[in-house]
Amino acid sequence: MSAINPAEQVLQEAQKLFRRNLRDQNLYAESVTAKTATDVYDTIANLQETMAPKGQLRGLGRLTPLMDRLSELSAAMEALLSPESDLLALIWGPIKAILLRSSQNMRVFEKNIEMLSMIGDAFPHFVRIVQRFLTDDMIGELLTLFYQELLEFYCITLVFLRRKSSKMDFDIVWPNHKKNVEIIASNLKRYSALTTTEKDFLDIDEAREARNQSFKSLTQEETHNERAKYLGLKARVSPDLYDRRLSFLRDRCVPGCAEWLLRDAKFNSWLDISKTTLSWLWLQGIPGAGKTYLAAMVIDHMRKSHRTLFALVNHINKTSLTALSVIQSLLFQAAEDDKELRPILVETKERELHGNTEHAAGLLGTLLATAGETYIIIDGLDEMEETERKILLNHLAEISESSEALRILICSRVEHDISDMLNTKAMSIRVNDRNHGSIQVYVDHRTRSLTASREFDSDTESELFSLISPLSAKANGMFLYARIIVDNLEQMSSIDEIRSELKALPNDLTEAYHRIFHRINTATPANRKRCRRILGLIGCATTPMTIFEMEHALAVDFEKEYHDPPSPLENFNFVKSCGPIIEVVEETVQFVHFTVQEYIFSPEIDSYIDRAKAVHNLASTLLAYLGSGVLDMDLDDEEIADNIVRGKYRLFEYAVFHWPTLIHQLHGKRRSHEDLLKRLVERGTNFEFGNYETPIRHYRDEQVRKNMPQVYDMVCHTFQLHLDDRRWDWNWRNSDSWVNFDPLCTMPMLVRVQESLERLVSNLGRVASVQRHYGTGLFRCVHMFCWRNLRGFRTHKERDAHTTNHGRPWKCTIPDCDPFATIGFSSRSKRDDHWLKHHLHPASQIGAALDNFESLDIAEAQPILFRLVLEDRIDSVRTLLSAPVGKKLKAEIFVSARNLAIREGSLDMTKLLAPKDEKQVPESVLVSAVKKEDINFAKWAISRAATGNWTKLMTVMLSVKSDEIYALWEHYILAPPQPSARQGIISAPLGILFKQTLFTRIKGDVNKEERLKHTLIELKGRLSEDLMGRILLRIARTSCSRLLTETLLSLGAPIDYAEDRKRRTTALRIASKQTTREAAFLMKYLLENGASPGRHSTCDWIGLEKGAKEIVQWLGVTWDELLDQIIKDDNVRRSVEASRS
Repeated sequence: MSAINPAEQVLQEAQKLFRRNLRDQNLYAESVTAKTATDVYDTIANLQETMAPKGQLRGLGRLTPLMDRLSELSAAMEALLSPESDLLALIWGPIKAILLRSSQNMRVFEKNIEMLSMIGDAFPHFVRIVQRFLTDDMIGELLTLFYQELLEFYCITLVFLRRKSSKMDFDIVWPNHKKNVEIIASNLKRYSALTTTEKDFLDIDEAREARNQSFKSLTQEETHNERAKYLGLKARVSPDLYDRRLSFLRDRCVPGCAEWLLRDAKFNSWLDISKTTLSWLWLQGIPGAGKTYLAAMVIDHMRKSHRTLFALVNHINKTSLTALSVIQSLLFQAAEDDKELRPILVETKERELHGNTEHAAGLLGTLLATAGETYIIIDGLDEMEETERKILLNHLAEISESSEALRILICSRVEHDISDMLNTKAMSIRVNDRNHGSIQVYVDHRTRSLTASREFDSDTESELFSLISPLSAKANGMFLYARIIVDNLEQMSSIDEIRSELKALPNDLTEAYHRIFHRINTATPANRKRCRRILGLIGCATTPMTIFEMEHALAVDFEKEYHDPPSPLENFNFVKSCGPIIEVVEETVQFVHFTVQEYIFSPEIDSYIDRAKAVHNLASTLLAYLGSGVLDMDLDDEEIADNIVRGKYRLFEYAVFHWPTLIHQLHGKRRSHEDLLKRLVERGTNFEFGNYETPIRHYRDEQVRKNMPQVYDMVCHTFQLHLDDRRWDWNWRNSDSWVNFDPLCTMPMLVRVQESLERLVSNLGRVASVQRHYGTGLFRCVHMFCWRNLRGFRTHKERDAHTTNHGRPWKCTIPDCDPFATIGFSSRSKRDDHWLKHHLHPASQIGAALDNFESLDIAEAQPILFRLVLEDRIDSVRTLLSAPVGKKLKAEIFVSARNLAIREGSLDMTKLLAPKDEKQVPESVLVSAVKKEDINFAKWAISRAATGNWTKLMTVMLSVKSDEIYALWEHYILAPPQPSARQGIISAPLGILFKQTLFTRIKGDVNKEERLKHTLIELKGRLSEDLMGRILLRIARTSCSRLLTETLLSLGAPIDYAEDRKRRTTALRIASKQTTREAAFLMKYLLENGASPGRHSTCDWIGLEKGAKEIVQWLGVTWDELLDQIIKDDNVRRSVEASRS
């Protein structure tokens, strides 16, 4: 074989880069089907023969200059290459592929002929290069530049043509691609300039450096975009990569316990890809044989030298574990290990990846087909539901058949369905028949640790080793048995207890469980009740509880009525109390093995735990806790922070998210939650609740519906909240838009608690005190329904990396827009601005499309619609909307188009863009129309507003500059339209106009307060005392406006109105919790007008509140001095009135 010269090495690298960037092996194979110029000419001749009779011939003669230049390039390169090189095929093959692919559409074909001609014109005469440059080295340097640029052109063109759309309107989507081709043509012309004058290596190096810098910049941008798309996709799918589970197992593995497997002939045969043995290996065995730990050690061994993907299925996550979740994990593991696989993953349809197991499996097969040697290890397959594991095995079998370099290892019990699948395709190893030596290693290791910790003398150590020596034989291949026995020994306090236990070892695992469970059931009544409650909580928890949540749950007696949240237990030793059948893993309490749960819930054993009763107890615990005063929205931020530090909210997040699930599980089984639910409604009702839609009746308890309709509605609305499709985008930052969909104060309070927690942990000096009650995962995802909101991160950097691309729901609607079609924007307005900047083309570019709306697809119609809206071409828009493609446009496109029409000032266009079946105008459109500050737009928006829009529009209307527009709005709410079947308008309570957020936003704005004062006065006689009292409380919580308070009192608002009659939460008390100037003067005004300060010398005394204590800094008098002054003034007033009478 001839030696490869430096130029040829560079050319080979260009070939590899071309192949990698195509990301499609079939497309690459298609690109090398033509080996010579003759093959291309044959293709051209065939196309001419086919097209000419149809009148479709498109000047293929324009390709002649390109073919001539490439022939010269081929000849020049041939002199430099070794005889066996295949580099020349890539000069001709891609041209054939481009011509054939583009020939299916004449518009596409014409544009590509134009681009090929442009590239041909940019190439020099290579014969002159050879004549001018005398050295082979300089010729080689120049030729590599041209070859690299040619392959870059081929690559971007073929990738562009790979798109599935066959009706692309190139007048719309071509310009971006054309720009890239023009850059390549410009580079070629720059290189050609080097051949027209005498140049040396320095000039060539400068040209190469310029190209490399350009390529580097482009690569960096693409890498950044690819990474952003990947991380965004990963955050949204949120796969479990099992790394933490593997770390937990690794830390507990005993060295040497896997040596027998690593030396096994079957294992090593399976490991060797070159051998034509079965590609599946099945490690089977009895429960507790140590298969999971063995799998963990195999994974660590394999990852040192092989691509290894794995899933460690765990019974704890059984309710959420599916074949899809395992496949998603394998996909992202592959992408984590090999960044070259990420583009394939991010280019898939995200919706399919989220919810289509077959699609995800097909994608995994695609990734593994080009990934080389790969090993997949699945442990705990038997812990999945039978249906799910069948689905998983079937998909893995299909993937295995199409990938010779794939090996699969399964660890599981011998279940009949698994046996049916694996008996014929897998080699099997019976773990419990082979692990006796490993169990002995494990027992010896644990015994040494035990004796070392107790500091026994040598005689006692010898005795202990002698007594424990039968344990490995007694285990009969069951690691779990040995572990339970040794764990039990470690909890014993004396050598006599240990001797007694070892002299009468249990016969099997069931007997070992029996002894521990018997010990619990014969303990003192208090300990027996507590331990059984712990086991029940672990077994029925929908999500495993942390030790901190469990400690708080144990402190709640749901048979008692609490007025304040109970204080949690602290530093409770769960393992010591319940024995070695439970363990604490990463601050989570769980069973050591799924067989423990099967045992304690089995009706076949004495004193078993009733699972339904355990679910009932957990639900009751959470409801009692939530009804204990923890939802007190009158607490100020400092009080909430103080409660956090005292551990009052340990159970709060868990209770908020899990009580509806547990109630649903118990549907129709028990009635004893009615009192707890009633108490929750009484103490936790959200008076700002604004969801007036009729909920779907997921809760169908007729007795509750009949006897307690308010409770029934609360439960139904809560279920609807937790099932709302919009919940994935709800977060702290947009909480105003959704917290009041909750009929309870759970969500409003949760936002406040988590925001307060965030402030606390930002202070390093407070972290330790917070961790004491809430653990190490203090940094919550800001998205409330992300599981990482309940189980946070250890550092803010981890959390920020998770959330960076998490909450960007507004995607660019152009499918090929990288990366924004995938990662999206945080708001609709940002998405629309991006759209107008990057996807709105000049009017000249839509001319051809205007003549034929019938042939457009959705991607083509969107930019045309926006351009027509900008130009106010109403007739053209009407025609487009009546075309087939117009009927397929998504609702979000209409919303964006209408907002654009409003921005441009066309009311007629805004009306035209309303879908025919529209029952309610989107709120964002109404808000845009009002903010336009145009009287006609405002009239239209007001006439189309539904009662559900009143809350938002009230805030917007107070901000408009035009008094005329506000007067229109005021007239509308004073005389709302009658119910209309056509518009679906219903009469709504006036309370929705005066939400608490309204008063927060007008604070300090005199103009807004005056407008609101006028509206309240105009509503005189229509405002109930109850509503005025609630508005008074909202003012006290927010702006502390004296002007509005004075107005309400003059209208008859009860000055001592309290939502919570028992706690006397009046406006004065709410203001007294604040230390601001406005709060101080409001307190003074309320007292002067007769507000009650509470009873002295009792906890009801308002003077004990923080704001009351600090009132002197604003008023110059203390609280007591202020009361004395008011009493004195009141006495003087009464004396004057008496003398006059």
